[in-house]
Amino acid sequence: MNLTKPYKIGLDARPLSMGVTGISRLIAEIIRYFPDKNKYQFILFSHLPIHEAYEFLLKQENIVFHQGKGFFAKKGGLFFNFQLPFILGKSDLDLFWGSQQVIPPLLPRNLPSVLTYCDLVLYLFPGTMRKIAAFQQKIFQKYSVKKAKFILCISEQTRTDLLSKFLLDKSITGISYPGVDVQQIQDLLAKKPSESIQNLNEPFLLSVSTVEPRKNYSFLLQTYSKYREIAGVKKLKWVIVGKIGWEKQEFLKEIYSQIEKYGDILWYTNTDDVDLHHLYKKCRLFLFASIYEGFGIPLLEALSHSKNCLVSDIPTFREIGEDKITYLPTTNPKVWAKKILELQDKNDIIKIDINKFSWENAAKTTQASFDKVLNEKISY
Repeated sequence: MNLTKPYKIGLDARPLSMGVTGISRLIAEIIRYFPDKNKYQFILFSHLPIHEAYEFLLKQENIVFHQGKGFFAKKGGLFFNFQLPFILGKSDLDLFWGSQQVIPPLLPRNLPSVLTYCDLVLYLFPGTMRKIAAFQQKIFQKYSVKKAKFILCISEQTRTDLLSKFLLDKSITGISYPGVDVQQIQDLLAKKPSESIQNLNEPFLLSVSTVEPRKNYSFLLQTYSKYREIAGVKKLKWVIVGKIGWEKQEFLKEIYSQIEKYGDILWYTNTDDVDLHHLYKKCRLFLFASIYEGFGIPLLEALSHSKNCLVSDIPTFREIGEDKITYLPTTNPKVWAKKILELQDKNDIIKIDINKFSWENAAKTTQASFDKVLNEKISY
């Protein structure tokens, strides 16, 4: 291994410029906890400046940031497809990390790549994606999977689906679970939340994620409407934390109508980590009804607070919650409403093996994949 000069790792850092999402958090935390910072230098490529939530990365000595310029930097897709390949062709990189399960077209032939693969929404639930996003992903995903030297999946189910879809050799895949940092959560809880969160003194139900069709908020809204009917004086408010993604206007119209009419749904579209973890701590029950997930960081975060959870019965959620939480198919809102009423009276403290899901482990696994690919490159 090279002990005198750090390996240069190019990275599609566009998610780090767009605010806090599951993938941006994954990238940032893996870089933060990367074991051998002297051995690897990360070159972050994006069309926009790094978001303030991730500016701490720029203070690390092993980070170099490269922002695109000109016409092709106006849009993330233009930058990735046209400007980034040109930049990479002139860069002296040792490896490219495809953080969003795609690599740019015309990647230099001598530049190996590692993919972080999050989900197969494109192939399993294409109707939940924007058409333009599905089209772009369809063009590049097959190419990226075939070109990658190693693929890190964020769950066992994602790896199973990936191997089935692309008929890959299992030896070029691995699993790197996203994680939580328990000490970081305690540090966040030590800080004072915003006034609106401080004033939330009553127990409430909580859902956290971008509001988009795959997250199945339309089903949760139907569930809460049924719950409102049967709960009576025992009704708890429902708090949603998540920005608006691609969502149907009919749903948005209906939820805004119910927010105005009943005043029992609170929707925070721009919440920082301090407020978020205070909400996790305060909530009575966590609800997550996704149709499909590659993993499910909000569920893991809720469980890190030992909260009881009612979630859709999908394989990746069972990887996280095992037999400790309640799973239901998302077919009958009334069944969910009755189960919420039942669970909200329980004071169960839910414990899972949180050490299985740590950012330190994710970073170590990612570094091991880089080492493997770079060693193979040297052997050639």
